[in-house]
Amino acid sequence: MPVDEVRQGMKGFGKTGFQGTTIEQFGVEVLGVLKNFAPKQDMILVRLSGGPLERTGVIAGMSGSPVFIDGKLLGAVAFAFPFAKEPIAGVQPIQQMLDILDQKPGNTPKVAQASSGILPAESPTAFVFGQLQRLAEGVPIQQLLLPQSLLSAGSFQSGTGTPSLMRIQTPLLVSGTSAAALQQFAPFFSAFGFTPVQAGGGGGAANLAPGSGSKLEPGSSVNVELIRGDISWSANGTVTYVDGNKVYAFGHPNLTAGPTDVPMSAGYVISLLPNVQNSFKLAVPLDVVGAFQQDRSTGIAGSLGATSKMIPVSVMLTTSMNTVNKYNFELAADRFLTPPLMNFVVFNAITASERALGEMTLSISGKIHLKNNEPVNIGNVFSSDMNGPVMASIAAVSPLQYLLASGYDGMVVEKVDLEITSIDRKTNAQLERIAVDKTEVRPGETINLTSYLRGTDGATVTERHPVQIPAGLPAGLIQLVVGDGTTVTGSELRRGPSSVPTDLKQVIHELNKLRKNDRLYIKILSFEPGAVIGGQEMPSLPPSMAALINTDRSSSRSVSGTANSTVREYELPQSKFVIQGQRSLSLTVKP
Repeated sequence: MPVDEVRQGMKGFGKTGFQGTTIEQFGVEVLGVLKNFAPKQDMILVRLSGGPLERTGVIAGMSGSPVFIDGKLLGAVAFAFPFAKEPIAGVQPIQQMLDILDQKPGNTPKVAQASSGILPAESPTAFVFGQLQRLAEGVPIQQLLLPQSLLSAGSFQSGTGTPSLMRIQTPLLVSGTSAAALQQFAPFFSAFGFTPVQAGGGGGAANLAPGSGSKLEPGSSVNVELIRGDISWSANGTVTYVDGNKVYAFGHPNLTAGPTDVPMSAGYVISLLPNVQNSFKLAVPLDVVGAFQQDRSTGIAGSLGATSKMIPVSVMLTTSMNTVNKYNFELAADRFLTPPLMNFVVFNAITASERALGEMTLSISGKIHLKNNEPVNIGNVFSSDMNGPVMASIAAVSPLQYLLASGYDGMVVEKVDLEITSIDRKTNAQLERIAVDKTEVRPGETINLTSYLRGTDGATVTERHPVQIPAGLPAGLIQLVVGDGTTVTGSELRRGPSSVPTDLKQVIHELNKLRKNDRLYIKILSFEPGAVIGGQEMPSLPPSMAALINTDRSSSRSVSGTANSTVREYELPQSKFVIQGQRSLSLTVKP
């Protein structure tokens, strides 16, 4: 039914599920049409009646419930007023859903193409270092993982106490999650317009209703599965319209992801939970029946029988009690959504068996497996009594976040494997002092370096390491810098901006060189100019080349000059401490 034919006082009915997979009818009376409610879009205001609606009001999970008048499909229940005393709803006209969600044959955008946005403006090293630094400085985690446009988008917020007609919140059924993880990620749920509800995972309804059908029709409960496996995230709504194998639902966006690729599952409503602020359906997913491929401002759409390409993730956690917990998940593959989902599963795996606060040392390692490319290694250690799980989860996610945002062609994540080891005490040590057995050296000579580490108990630990002076160094002064991975990286970035990689292979190479916190790094610096080209440092350039790179007449995105240069870097063996600090001294190279 076109909006132009809608008149105040018209009556009809809607369809939705209040229990199990049964589709029930409820009454609908048209109150009026809100013209140009959104740019070039109208909204139909209706009063609902019947069933449990008098005591529950408009229910989260009804989004997409089809409304019929005179045997014609009017649209989908999609909006409501917060704290309303009556079940008054906004109906998204069906024509607006079809106009935006329908794709012309051969013109359906692919998720991979949509993800190839702008190329990164900073190097992988600078990005990962910056994420950890901002987190340590107290920047909220959602600001590190979500785009600013999403954080500030009013359409995603679930306003409280405001009289505005707003999209109905989407129940996000979560299972296998800790209370600490739900609390930590509350801002994410709010940003996406989700109401988190602890429930059973995928297929959990099979125990409640053996043989429940998975057929979708207008009014059927339907779930968008974002995480599947030992942890489950499933957004619940209602099917509006089925045309052959095409399914239209929700009447408002799920994530406004545009082209998407997430599993579509039939839903089973266990119960309705009336709530003064927001009543909602407790609905768990049944079998996967297809995939949602469009997520736009007027609803979501997908195809029955289609399959989604999700990212398998395995996490093996060795706890402080020396027990081993293994988790396996699948995450939705999306440029913006995958990093927060990944962060959640890592943080949740840690806090499910370990404390969220208190003394703790977390070691995290693993691999991001990429199609037709070398894997990216993940590895770092954090020791803290405040935010260890958050730091560890960001360390695991930041390389993946950079890869997904890089925009380089051919970047396909096949799977992620992680191993986490937890100790319920701090293992910090401060680098107090370094000393060498001689200050005058010759090229190619080996000297002995002694480092003095002070632990949290005040005791000093001495470590000795042989250091070879590179052959071919000219006579003059050189600098010996010794420090932990974070401090050395920070000093390097302050020395001058590192260049941005020009292709995916350079991104992988640089990510695999990220320094760790549980060992010392020795850098030998010359005072001659150098350059960073495609993420690779070129030391002690000839004067003619240095002048060419540092000229005022040219500037390159992938090339940056440095006032001094790293002649050699050594990574010392892994220490039993998480080390902090940096020390340097000067040596004289004799002819």
